[in-house]
Amino acid sequence: RTGSVSSGAIQPTWVPFSSTVTHRRPLRFALDAYDSTWSSRLHHPTYSLGELIHVEASVGADPPLPLRVFVDECVATPGAAAWPKYRLIAHNG
Repeated sequence: RTGSVSSGAIQPTWVPFSSTVTHRRPLRFALDAYDSTWSSRLHHPTYSLGELIHVEASVGADPPLPLRVFVDECVATPGAAAWPKYRLIAHNG
């Protein structure tokens, strides 16, 4: 047999199936509003400017994974219109 021998590492050209399945797992994101006691979720909340808002951001997967949610920005508008916008959460770097 003849061939070439090299000390360089061989890089695989395939991705293992298990890591592909883990990477493409569907995630469910939710942003829910709660009452002031955090005891019940509000389905159609209405707020006035300056009023305290109780929100919960969450993410879930099946099967469960140890995930965290980071919210960079959250704005409120008076309706479906994009203007005016009121910043609730702003990521400042």
